[in-house]
Amino acid sequence: MEEYDLTLLLVAYNEENFLESCVEEVIQTIAPLDLKYEIVIVENGSTDNTFNIAKKLANKFPFIVAVHLDKASGTNAMRKGYSVAKGKTVVNLDVDLSTDMSYFNKLMEYAKSYDVVTGSRYLDPSMVKRTFDRHYLSLIYNRIFIRGLLGSKILDNGCGFRAVKREIGNELYNKIKDDGFFGPNEFLIRAQRKGYSIKEFPVKWTENYRRVGPWKIFVTYIIPVTKLWINITFRKNQ
Repeated sequence: MEEYDLTLLLVAYNEENFLESCVEEVIQTIAPLDLKYEIVIVENGSTDNTFNIAKKLANKFPFIVAVHLDKASGTNAMRKGYSVAKGKTVVNLDVDLSTDMSYFNKLMEYAKSYDVVTGSRYLDPSMVKRTFDRHYLSLIYNRIFIRGLLGSKILDNGCGFRAVKREIGNELYNKIKDDGFFGPNEFLIRAQRKGYSIKEFPVKWTENYRRVGPWKIFVTYIIPVTKLWINITFRKNQ
């Protein structure tokens, strides 16, 4: 298998308005760097034109791979992305680029010394722009459920700006049983429990329009959080 220095993993669900501009900015950011890279787009069961756009981009650029999933699942999309990735390091980005790409170089610099690097919206809240309800629901979710119940030492367990060693991503995502959207959160819990080195650093983050209300998102995560807590508390080898 041909190996790359870096895989950019973009999970795209109904992102027809963002995908092309995202890829353009990603290429502009990485082009000046001395890196052999690929972009993997996992189209995550979209109901719009996202996959056609992904295929068009893959036909235009030889370093882009487009993959389709029939059913939307954040966990399965990440698992699929890591399974096809050829980069030694895999960088996950939100397609709407909520995290300012000026922090990409810092992400890659930290990735030289750590197994997992993740951006954080809570280390410096002054760098974050988001609505009041999402901000406080996210704080409650992270502090009470993820940090309190599951014991995470990471302040922000849901930021979509990460760099992970590919073999670690494959290992941990293959152990995650949730087939919804909790997987990226559970990934950080499992990485900490395995003792992998993790760096969390502050990033400038701006909320973009989303179609799902914050309360629905909040409730969606409660069941998998509870299941994981039961597994790691009462069952061995979880």
